[in-house]
Amino acid sequence: MKKITFITIIALLGFVSINSCTEDWEEMNVDPDNPTVAPATNLLAHTLRYAGDVFYDDWQDMNNFMSFAGHVTKIQYVDEARYEYRESVVNAAWEDYYVLQMDLKKMASSARSQGKMKTWAVSKTFSAFLWQMATDMWKSIPYEEALAAEEGVNNPVYTDQETIYLALIDSLEAANAEFNKAYPSDDLGSGDVLYSADFSKWQKFCNSLRLRIALRLSYSHPTVAQNLAETVLGDPTNNPIFESNEDNAFMFWPGAAPYKEPWAENFEDRDDHGMAKTLVDSLLALNDPRLPVYAKENPDGAYVGLVEGAAKGTFNISEISRIGVFYRENPSGHTPFMRYSETMFNVAEAALNGWNVGADAQTAYETAVRASLEENQVAEADITTYMAQPRVAWGGSEEENRHKIIKQKWIALFKQGREAWSLQRRTDFPQMDDAPGSPFTGHNRQPFRYPYPQDEKILNETNYMQAADGIVDHYWGQQMIWDTRTGVE
Repeated sequence: MKKITFITIIALLGFVSINSCTEDWEEMNVDPDNPTVAPATNLLAHTLRYAGDVFYDDWQDMNNFMSFAGHVTKIQYVDEARYEYRESVVNAAWEDYYVLQMDLKKMASSARSQGKMKTWAVSKTFSAFLWQMATDMWKSIPYEEALAAEEGVNNPVYTDQETIYLALIDSLEAANAEFNKAYPSDDLGSGDVLYSADFSKWQKFCNSLRLRIALRLSYSHPTVAQNLAETVLGDPTNNPIFESNEDNAFMFWPGAAPYKEPWAENFEDRDDHGMAKTLVDSLLALNDPRLPVYAKENPDGAYVGLVEGAAKGTFNISEISRIGVFYRENPSGHTPFMRYSETMFNVAEAALNGWNVGADAQTAYETAVRASLEENQVAEADITTYMAQPRVAWGGSEEENRHKIIKQKWIALFKQGREAWSLQRRTDFPQMDDAPGSPFTGHNRQPFRYPYPQDEKILNETNYMQAADGIVDHYWGQQMIWDTRTGVE
């Protein structure tokens, strides 16, 4: 996407031409600079940009979820990595999800009214993507009544997570059905700053999300998960998934203010983050060629990660490796919504489960590892050497191969803190104790969830209190429905 296109579309979000009739007093008093209806393409541009900006920045990703996942942690002002959260940040995260969902609802309505059902399918795809992120943070959330304020619903009930997941499966199935139909007049317009108005790539995103959901539910709802995976992978013509790194749902930023990649923008005046010990030690143990891409050497020429949420006075900031230039210092860099490598790891796990998905687990696994290495610009000779290592190469027992799939998937999810954290909670890999500097005692794992916002307790108290029952120390007590681990607290 050219920079001028991205910047122009975002700048035009607040302007929509309205044809007015001077014969009607009410229409004469319509303010053309404050329209009540925006074109679907403008809403899409705003939603994509806003989601990439607020959900993948320092406040809502690097400070907490990247640390919970064992990838990146704070080295200065370590509060969030120690679970000392800021109410304003939690409240903002909650609000951001619902603001974006309202925009996507309006986008869907606008598209449907014009018979642009593929554009409608795009809105439903990205909506499902965001709903899953939200429920995987908080579990039960307002969903069925969440966007009904205009109908007078000001205190929406919380929907349980199982109901939300089943609804997302149905929603993505409906979106995929519309992608498969012919709508020759449909056009996403220049507001698609993710895929440049390519519906075929959006359909792959849609079905890759369906597969993500299937694997997320594989331990807790195995029949639902298997049926969904077999449906998607059993008909690649009508249910296409990502086929190469060219299909990655990566939003590339123009690089000029105010549209800079969030990590790079943060780096211009902050140095609060370093590499997490869990990831650095894992990459060192594997002689992983992604290490110098993900991380920088410290002043002594070594790669050193910090224990996630370390206690005060237990480390020297100068000794901790910082995040690599590729991910941290490129204003024109990318925000990774979803990767081809993740999709192929999901195919590999589905096949290893014995599901009828028309794929070979080893082939899918090797394709996924290679895709991640190529995405990180690793040289071919280094790829060959790496994949031949016994700790990486396919082989051994089924459990050993499953462990390799999960480990490599976790490594590949760098810069996707929420998704890596969800993988860690589902599989207990890597097994991570709670932060040593945490003010909350008696826990043996990283958080199960994100704290509910206090604004909800004030504004929607009855429903909030029902949803919050059983939560311990804000972060624990309630496990996600797909988190079937035992003996964790």
